Amino acid sequence: MPILNETDILVRLIGQKFQQLMIPKEGPMSFHQYYFLKYLERKKACTPSEIADQFGITLGAVSGFIDRIYKLNLITRIRSEKDRRQVIIRFSEEGKNQLKIFEKRSVEINRQILEKLGQEEIEVLNQHLARFRQVLDEISGV
Repeated sequence: MPILNETDILVRLIGQKFQQLMIPKEGPMSFHQYYFLKYLERKKACTPSEIADQFGITLGAVSGFIDRIYKLNLITRIRSEKDRRQVIIRFSEEGKNQLKIFEKRSVEINRQILEKLGQEEIEVLNQHLARFRQVLDEISGV
């Protein structure tokens, strides 16, 4: 199955390269932190439990993740008025600013990719990737 080994390597390398292009090394955040900010942008506010459910990680992992993002001043943590044990996570102004910077960079990277590959080639690639994902879902029983 050497061809699938090549597929595995290519998928990993493409993912790594894409993340490197999207997230500047000199920036304050990781790709996962940006991804979380995109989630928070849609939700407006969330709890650690919702984060754990959404990203498939433990509450312990969420606590560490949230602590790191909080130290970067990207979010605020507020105690719920209904239940003081519950913490509500919201965007900070700095978080909104960093997300805007990321999105601006994303638009530019996507423009360059489209320029090099073209609409048709990207559509074909997306069809193949969607089919590949479908097969993986079928195998995993999802």
